[in-house]
Amino acid sequence: MDPVAVIKTLWHHKFVVLPVLLVTVLAAVYVYSFAPRSYEAKATYAIVNPKIPTAAELEKNPALNLLNSDNPYLRSADSSLIAQVVGTRLNDDTTGDALLREGLSTDFTVQRPPASFLIEIAAASETKDKAVATVKALGSRLEADLLAIQSINGADERFLYTSLMVAAPDNATEQFSSRLRSLIVVLVAGIVLTFGAVSIARGLETSRVRARSASPAGERKKSRRKGHHAPDPNGPATGVPGLDELTIQEILAPSQASHKTERLFAANSHGSEPLRSTSNGKSPVKETSA
Repeated sequence: MDPVAVIKTLWHHKFVVLPVLLVTVLAAVYVYSFAPRSYEAKATYAIVNPKIPTAAELEKNPALNLLNSDNPYLRSADSSLIAQVVGTRLNDDTTGDALLREGLSTDFTVQRPPASFLIEIAAASETKDKAVATVKALGSRLEADLLAIQSINGADERFLYTSLMVAAPDNATEQFSSRLRSLIVVLVAGIVLTFGAVSIARGLETSRVRARSASPAGERKKSRRKGHHAPDPNGPATGVPGLDELTIQEILAPSQASHKTERLFAANSHGSEPLRSTSNGKSPVKETSA
């Protein structure tokens, strides 16, 4: 595609292109300035190992032996298993349903860095307050799930993993990427509409040119047909027989033939006086004057 040819085509149809571009620019300004915005709040939690009594502590305080230490996650060889389970429960559909019932945002993510005890929670919403409230609600759900999955066997809290907030969701920041995506969508739509309008304008222009070029040819054909059937102004008058219309009977009847011939020559002679014929009943005598 030749860029110069494209620019020339756009300029040729500038009365169609300019209004579309103006509407596109106005829409882009509106989207960037006044369209709904997105704010994101984040929080980071750390899963802390329980403080299991040592042998010296058990010997010094025998009452510790009476505590229920049946925490299933303490028996796991992978110490990060507890963080994986908590993250999976937060990503469940029931979490989104609970947030929806509370009127909070359902646009959230729960991530866990590989081989770590950290859980990162992020939530996005159209207002800062709603985004922060959503992250706080997810943090509360994390603590509840963490307690529920460890105490299924009635383990004492001394033998339970606990959560520690590393980064609090004190504020939500605006996500300019959301406005940028909306702006890109508007600009692409404007470009598509521009080329679509130019294509329609070119099609209409081509149709008009074909109609104008076909019209004179049709008129010439019609005029030729009319000229073919038009009577010759110098030809015989209507109602006057030609030479080929004389019959054998008229030739054999001199009186009738002379009268008809006189009419024929009178009609076909310009600027001449009518022919006069006299007959004695046997052979016509004609007098002609020019």
